[in-house]
Amino acid sequence: MRALLLTVLLSMSAFGPTALAAEIYVASQDGGVVSRIDPAAPRVIATIPVGPGPAGLAAGPGGRVYVTHPDHKAISVIDGPAGRVIARLDHPGSPFGIAAAPDGSALYVGDWRRGEVVRRDPRTGEAAGPAVPVPDPAGLVLDRTGARLYVADREHRRIVAIDTAGMRVFGAAATGEGPFAVALSPDGARLYVANVRSNDLTVIDARTLAQIATVPVGTMPYGVAVTVDGRTVVVSRQHAGSVALLSVDRLAPDGEVAVGRYPEGVLALEDGRVAVANWFSGDLSLVDPRSRRELARLPLADGPRGLAVSLR
Repeated sequence: MRALLLTVLLSMSAFGPTALAAEIYVASQDGGVVSRIDPAAPRVIATIPVGPGPAGLAAGPGGRVYVTHPDHKAISVIDGPAGRVIARLDHPGSPFGIAAAPDGSALYVGDWRRGEVVRRDPRTGEAAGPAVPVPDPAGLVLDRTGARLYVADREHRRIVAIDTAGMRVFGAAATGEGPFAVALSPDGARLYVANVRSNDLTVIDARTLAQIATVPVGTMPYGVAVTVDGRTVVVSRQHAGSVALLSVDRLAPDGEVAVGRYPEGVLALEDGRVAVANWFSGDLSLVDPRSRRELARLPLADGPRGLAVSLR
């Protein structure tokens, strides 16, 4: 499992939705911590020990942040404002990608070992409803209502669409090779999928699941986010140490910005900036896609990978 974690990563939740407010959370897999960051300063507010191997992150209401530990069959629950772990939920298998319902009623967890996506109670960790078979679930993203969940099935060149009310598959969309991260546009109309092995981005109609376009983005695209104005898609490129910028209108490359070494998770912020977790250099880049500049870089614990945001 460790080798697999080093080969493919998440973008995560948090991979997906646009951040609405102030505090960023970054999971440092090698450091066993989650960093809490004020992007306005910018500065690290707190470093929260969570135990070994944190990977996926999702933020829920009330300042809760949920962290998966794929090698340890567990999900940590963080009280963000308090800066501490308040619970540890058992999860058989290898929980990786995670998404939280907007109303706080459920967690959706992709399990690598069991090949499924399951809904869990965020208070008790108990499964609620049937598990949905997805052989190789990677990134997960919910729509704004929490009614639809989109899952990257990394070994089967597809996005699986799940109706969360009944926990049933209602469709699938073809992608490139090795789909890993998935993001929704701010209006919920399009899905953007980073394909790490075919070095491209698949654009999908979120309603019909029809493929709109395939756009080359460079070697090893890993994380993806859409800026809050909906104009630019930002894709991390692991081998290049940069993020690629793509015009949504033209569905074509529109520049790049150098960041740290081996960038992975990407998160769009309300003010138009983008946060990028740089795994090998152990830091977080704050990027302005409009000016094509890296504005700041914050040192973090070793191995920052997944990102999420929590509302104040």
